[in-house]
Amino acid sequence: MLGMTTMIRAQDSKYAGAFLEIPVGSRALAMGGAYTAIANDEAAFHWNPAGVSLVADRLAGFMYSAEYGTPGSSLANFYQLGFTFPMKDVTLAANWVRLSVGDLMHTPDLTDSLADTRQRLVRDYVGGSPDYFSDNEDAFVLSIARNNHFTLDWGWLYYKQQIEVPIGVNFKIIHQGIGTFGSASGIGIDAGAMVRFSVAEFTQTPALGNISLATSITDIGGTRLNWSTQRTQVIPMHINGGLAYAQPVPLLHTVAIFSSDFLIGEVGQPRFGLDITYDGKVSLRAGLNQGLFATGAGFNWQKKVDVNYSLSINTALGPEHWLSFSFDIDNLLKKEVPSE
Repeated sequence: MLGMTTMIRAQDSKYAGAFLEIPVGSRALAMGGAYTAIANDEAAFHWNPAGVSLVADRLAGFMYSAEYGTPGSSLANFYQLGFTFPMKDVTLAANWVRLSVGDLMHTPDLTDSLADTRQRLVRDYVGGSPDYFSDNEDAFVLSIARNNHFTLDWGWLYYKQQIEVPIGVNFKIIHQGIGTFGSASGIGIDAGAMVRFSVAEFTQTPALGNISLATSITDIGGTRLNWSTQRTQVIPMHINGGLAYAQPVPLLHTVAIFSSDFLIGEVGQPRFGLDITYDGKVSLRAGLNQGLFATGAGFNWQKKVDVNYSLSINTALGPEHWLSFSFDIDNLLKKEVPSE
């Protein structure tokens, strides 16, 4: 059973802010986490804050994941709740994520104790009532993004190319609390950018689709976590790159999206994803995350409610199930115009 070593590891810099690495969004997870160049939904803040600007309507999103087990019997629970607000010139998003681990048993640390002290601690532990505590880790993220539009004049080709360059930034407040043993807080910044354009327009080949190139930087300069135990951790900076290509297939009323993510300046296997959506309503997905398989599906009801599920085979403790919902507030509030 998990015990006091959890608290010790939590204050080891190697594990600093590890809960922030837990992915958000079932669609992204089903695509193996290859989402940096796609992010355009309620989970965009996690993968690339620039993608927040691609959300067209006001959205409310919620996600739940049973970490290391099934709902009701998992070792930990992960939640995300957020809102996205498109405005005239920018788009704002506010999100809360939490990792909660309960029923951790407080076991004595015997490594640095004298023999007599160890014997007393063991007697007290064996003969007494177990002492349990919880570990709660939270992040509150405010995102600001803008989608910039440019026109490139290829004079020598006698036509102009429309290009989108979304940019965005996250400001996040992090708080961790481990029972009565200690708490930590810190403030971090993420940033991201994309370049999106039509390959069909560029090559003058109508059958082709759209391409997106992207990068995101998390914890710029390193995010410091200051513990009440007078210790300090630093969450290291990471840079991700991404590439995505969307190919419409009009004959089948589908759009197929191929994507890949990779670390920049670090060693790691790339991630790959595939999304096939029929008529904008039903989606099937698959991906490889660090060589491990993921899959899932999604359903969109009248552009009002989006439900996504993913299954990730990426842990020695068993499969992980993810379920997320998003609600298009503008479409839900839109009144139906009666037909004459």
